[in-house]
Amino acid sequence: MAGNINVGLALHSGGLTLQVPAIKAVAGRSVQVPLTIADARGTGAGWTLTLDASTPVAITGITARCAAGSTCTLPKAADAVGILQAARDSGMGVIQLVVTVAPLRSGSASAPLAFSVS
Repeated sequence: MAGNINVGLALHSGGLTLQVPAIKAVAGRSVQVPLTIADARGTGAGWTLTLDASTPVAITGITARCAAGSTCTLPKAADAVGILQAARDSGMGVIQLVVTVAPLRSGSASAPLAFSVS
C-alpha cells in the first residue's frame, strides 16, 4: 500500500498589536514601562511607537529584546517620529521593550502615559 498524501498549507498574516499596562509618570523617580509589540503582518513595513502624555515627559532609554519563543527582527531606528520607529524590514515578530521615562519635576501631579503603535 504505497501512495501519496497531499497536504495543503496556508499561512495567514496577522496584525500589529501593542500590550502595555496602565501606568503614570511621577515626580521624583523614573518609571520603567514594559511593552510588548507583536508585528505578525508579514510585510516588513515597520512601525512607529508613539507616546501621548498630558504633561511633557522625557524618554531616557529604550531596551528591546525578542520575546521568549519568538523569532524576531529587532527594530532598527529610522528617522525619529514618535519615540521609536522601526525601519522597513525590522521590528517583525514579538518584541519586548522597556521604555524608561524620566521623573517629572518636583511637585508635579502624576501624568498618565498612553502608548500606541501604527
